[in-house]
Amino acid sequence: MSNRRLISIVVLLSLVLTLALAGCTGSKGTANKGVENKATSAGGDYPTNAIALVIGFGSGGGVDTAARGLQPYLQKYLGKTVVIENKPGNNALIATNYVGQTKPDGYTLLAATNGMALNSMLYPDAYKLGKPLQEALIPIYAWVNADGNGILVKKDSALKTMDDLAAKAKSGEAKIAIAGGMGSTDQVTVLTMEKAYGGKWTIIPMESAAEVAAAVEGGKVDAGSGSPASAAMDPNQIRMLAVTTEKRITRWPDTPTFVELGKPELTIIFVIGVMAPANTPAEIVKKLEDAFDKARNDPDYLAWAKKANQPIGDVGWKADQYKKYLADYQTNMAKIMPDLQDQLKKAQGSKK
Repeated sequence: MSNRRLISIVVLLSLVLTLALAGCTGSKGTANKGVENKATSAGGDYPTNAIALVIGFGSGGGVDTAARGLQPYLQKYLGKTVVIENKPGNNALIATNYVGQTKPDGYTLLAATNGMALNSMLYPDAYKLGKPLQEALIPIYAWVNADGNGILVKKDSALKTMDDLAAKAKSGEAKIAIAGGMGSTDQVTVLTMEKAYGGKWTIIPMESAAEVAAAVEGGKVDAGSGSPASAAMDPNQIRMLAVTTEKRITRWPDTPTFVELGKPELTIIFVIGVMAPANTPAEIVKKLEDAFDKARNDPDYLAWAKKANQPIGDVGWKADQYKKYLADYQTNMAKIMPDLQDQLKKAQGSKK
């Protein structure tokens, strides 16, 4: 073999080896780049599609009103359409199970209440999430934290005060409709009222404050318990006897708090926030938290909330504060759980 031919072969082999090594390095680099893109794409370009905010109560109720009031401002800061989906039933059990089982990608969220946390303690087996509620859903932001329940009667009812309603319960029976169903803060309110005032209070569970208002206006019940902030609560058709908030509500300036009536144990606030399925990427959770905070503090939203007499509170609660509140709430509810369960059994037995 000539020296020239030998040199040519060596050069050719060197070229092939160089190309092979470059190919391996390139493949590895591309693979690593793919992993990086996959990791950053989880929240990097979110959101790219419409986002569903699922509500476990009917249209016209307190949660529905609060969510629809915030909706346009969420869209402003998220840059995508936010679709309100009502999936009422069993104090939001249906909606909670639905959202908890969806893909954790930030496109299906739950408008949550503290009543859901209580409900999960009362009926843990009803939740099909594969884990406790507090582990299945991530608290992101609470934009309403000063709402409460109101005890309402028909505008022309002979029951003018809480003492009148209590007297009816003591003399026979007081039928009271509740928004949110069994295990809701409305039910806790009525059961606590029963303990505070005595008498027989028959609970009629409904799916929203709108249904409660209709039942009261139609004379189907003696009274109702629902959010005073609900759009369904018409001051021309109903009268509020008392509210469970710490302060009087602007929309109902003549309605006393239970503290004023000497029943501080009936101070029960109602919190509305947003949660996402567990394992939602941290980047997406952060973007949602920021968007909700900006929407909650938008001057136009605050003007709407004031005009609509929405008791949203002084400031919104970010993820850490919201999570702490829910943990504290469950701790406090656990202390009264035995009594509450006994009262629930009595309430359910009275329906049979």
